Amino acid sequence: MPSSDPQASAPEDPSVPPAGSEAPNEVETPPEADELQVHRSKRTFWQRLGGEGLTISLIIHLILIIIAAIWVISTVTDSIKKDPDSFATGQGGGAAGDRAKQFKTRVQPKNPKTLAKNAARITSKSPNAAISLPDLPASSVATLTSGMMSGGSSKGFGGGSGGGIGSGLGVGRGNGKNFVSVFGSKTAVNGLPGTFYDFKQNKAGKPTAMMGGAPEKFGDPSNGAAIGLYNKEVAEFFEKGFAVASLSNVFRAPDTLLASQIFIPPCPATEAPKAYGVDKECKPSRWIAHYRGAVKAPQTGRFRFVGSGDDFLTVRWNRKVALDSGYQQFLVGGENVYGDYGKKKCDETHASTLGKPMRCGPWISITKDAEVPLEVVIGETPGGTFYAIVCIEVMAPNGKGEGTLKLFRMTTDELPEAIKNGHPSVPNVDMVAEGWIFKPARATVAR
Repeated sequence: MPSSDPQASAPEDPSVPPAGSEAPNEVETPPEADELQVHRSKRTFWQRLGGEGLTISLIIHLILIIIAAIWVISTVTDSIKKDPDSFATGQGGGAAGDRAKQFKTRVQPKNPKTLAKNAARITSKSPNAAISLPDLPASSVATLTSGMMSGGSSKGFGGGSGGGIGSGLGVGRGNGKNFVSVFGSKTAVNGLPGTFYDFKQNKAGKPTAMMGGAPEKFGDPSNGAAIGLYNKEVAEFFEKGFAVASLSNVFRAPDTLLASQIFIPPCPATEAPKAYGVDKECKPSRWIAHYRGAVKAPQTGRFRFVGSGDDFLTVRWNRKVALDSGYQQFLVGGENVYGDYGKKKCDETHASTLGKPMRCGPWISITKDAEVPLEVVIGETPGGTFYAIVCIEVMAPNGKGEGTLKLFRMTTDELPEAIKNGHPSVPNVDMVAEGWIFKPARATVAR
């Protein structure tokens, strides 16, 4: 029973600590929880966005990109390695030529018969027709044909790292010496176009009766009948007014040469088919080369053609025969009578050691810058040795020839190396012909 004594002590409250005792210490936070709280409070904004994963992803992608770049570079490098059948831009064989840009165009073997059969032809039936010869491109098919011409390389300007302009031998812009055949150049811009015909074959390359028994042998008796037929065919060509149509069934070289002069010193007759690129198809006999175009006179005055050919050389000026000279004379005969010039007999000659004299043609009056048709025909009959030289002699104020011959030139282009200083078989020839260089006006190419 409870006591009513106010002094009596109240019952002990278990939640109240006993008097005089210290309150117990608060429970301490475990250390692990403190460390976790500190680390969480130090996380950056980049980390809270998941930056670590993005960084790893970027590194992986960068590695993949590097691997892909290495593979692409390796593949491209392999594809542009130099191929013996590919060609590089540039010319002249400059020091950086090997580094020039490579083109994978394959150079096809040269087959003149195939070219003659398949190539598109530009036909001109009119002797006065004009064509425009194309400008030389940076590297054209003509430039690669330049690579095909004897002694020459391309005439391109080069697009490679080396610039393509070097000092190599060839027809081009290099620092080296240019080589141009004395029969003409396949890459010239100006000149008189020449076409090569082989009467021993028809246009399909089949032998004709003019082939003879031994077309490559000079003086072989088995060629007698063939020579007679050849002379008849050439005479008919002249009698028909140098008609190209009459040669429609005669084998024709696919390439045309542009000649800036006709000055071919004595050489083997093989040089003509070689210059025209048909030396494997044509034996060195019973052929002609027909140069045809127009020129402008350099001055007003009078001059005459002087020259000789083995076997023959004929010049037609303004559709009139102005020179017929050589071992064979088809149009003026042994009397040297020029019917187109009032039946003028021309007996004057100039000294040479060619075997036949350098005969003079009739005097011709010209007017400066007047355009005149011009044709030159040269030919070889039995084979052996060949030459063809055309010069001019200017009339002096006294009405006679100056005495010194000038090379008949049609451009100021550098002369071929073989004739740069003339030739001892024809002395007293002014090879520069300053003031008397005829300018090509139109080019008529037989196609």
